[in-house]
Amino acid sequence: MKFPLHGKGRSGGYARERMKLLLVSERIDCSPQMMKMLKNDMIHTVKKYISIDETQVRIRITQEPPVLHADIPVRSKRNKG
Repeated sequence: MKFPLHGKGRSGGYARERMKLLLVSERIDCSPQMMKMLKNDMIHTVKKYISIDETQVRIRITQEPPVLHADIPVRSKRNKG
């Protein structure tokens, strides 16, 4: 999902992306709340191992083929001993 960072179309862009997410989530029987929980769980798990930009994490599900896509910007590797 790409969201406009600023400007006139910001709220319109958010509304379009939310509508797309609702339509896809309805088709795969995954509520928006479940998508949010999935995103939060992914963030929590990944940040145990690497530093990420949590504000820029995006997830989406495509239908053909059914695939979960996660864009998780990495800042740096965590030092774990």
